[in-house]
Amino acid sequence: MTDEISMNTAVLFAQMEDVYNTSPDALAAADAVLIKNLTAVPLTGTRVERQVVRPYYGAYPGQLAAQHGTMQFTTEAAGAGETALDAGTAPAFGKLLRTSGWAQTIRAPATTIAASPPTEVDTPDGSFTYAAGDPYEGIVDRLVTLTCTTGGGSGVAAFTVSAPAVAHIAAYNQTGVVMTDATAFALPGGATITPTVGDAFTMGDVFTIQLLAPGSFYSLVSTGFESCEAYFQYGPNRHRYGGIRGNVTLNAAADAYFDMQFDYMGLPGTFSSETLPTVDFSAFQDPLLLSNDNTPYVSLGGFECVLRSYNVNVGQNAAVRSLVGSKKIRMNGRQASGSVLLEAPDLASKDYFASLKDGSIQSFELIHGLTRGQIVHLTSRLQLTGLRYQDEDGAAMLAADVAMIPSDAGNDELTLAIK
Repeated sequence: MTDEISMNTAVLFAQMEDVYNTSPDALAAADAVLIKNLTAVPLTGTRVERQVVRPYYGAYPGQLAAQHGTMQFTTEAAGAGETALDAGTAPAFGKLLRTSGWAQTIRAPATTIAASPPTEVDTPDGSFTYAAGDPYEGIVDRLVTLTCTTGGGSGVAAFTVSAPAVAHIAAYNQTGVVMTDATAFALPGGATITPTVGDAFTMGDVFTIQLLAPGSFYSLVSTGFESCEAYFQYGPNRHRYGGIRGNVTLNAAADAYFDMQFDYMGLPGTFSSETLPTVDFSAFQDPLLLSNDNTPYVSLGGFECVLRSYNVNVGQNAAVRSLVGSKKIRMNGRQASGSVLLEAPDLASKDYFASLKDGSIQSFELIHGLTRGQIVHLTSRLQLTGLRYQDEDGAAMLAADVAMIPSDAGNDELTLAIK
């Protein structure tokens, strides 16, 4: 007699598909996904009965149509780590977001300084070009302003280098920075440029240079959906699927981890009995609890607030489309909605009821993590659809129902950056 199958020895492996429902390669140890709370239905569909006429009562025979499997699991959002960030490598969970209707863009450190020449402000007399030097290592984008305070050419002209405060990051201001040909010129966040001066500067000349934080950036899409193949295994029982697509719900709450709950559908492949595979979770970074210590910035409607929780269901509508000649998991639309629970502010400081009344678009921003390599940066465009007070330990809280609203550009109601 064999031992019973343990539900505590489950594993999940996944990799992106280049061609829909086509395995690109054998799944390796590094394709293992570090998850929590796995539940799955290996095979389901719509039962089509043969309602034949018979001279007796009884259930009708039938078969499952549009056969597919489902799985639900949770992954923790965390930074990719400094090594991955420096290498321009996506976080280990990036493939899960891509399979849930998000596009991935990687910004490597070498691309963090805007290309030469700088942007001129009000037609300055002087000019310069530059080569990017040390990359920008900040965790938020900064627009840097160079204001000439001492006129002249190379080795003489001096500038004030400044950038305004953004989120929880203090303003940057350095005076008397001399610009010399072929010599490193310092910008915020450890970035440097190597300038070549053209025309001599006069006092009051102004230039700007955009610095962009490195990392992996995720934005929603309405076309060009990607898919993955995966298998989950309980004990020896392995269930493999292809063409997987689905939805994700983001949950960020104080004194908890930033969780991403995935809800997947896939086309069944082979089901087999296998030895438990070797796993490699080394690409997954340890997450930080959301807290006053680890989560330095949260704002709603431009007002820095005290957050209890943020929850949004991205609302991807994934469905099986089964025809003669084609069978796939199809993404049929998206409507993201959720809730925000925060301490109620004084109406004199921020009146969210006015925003609810006029239907104005509000911005939500959360920066979780303290240093590069551990940053999770969430932004969203939302409308308040409901507001109510509730009590928490005697403190007045505002519970807000929200709907995520894209701009006319589209696909920008939610963005997630891992930096």
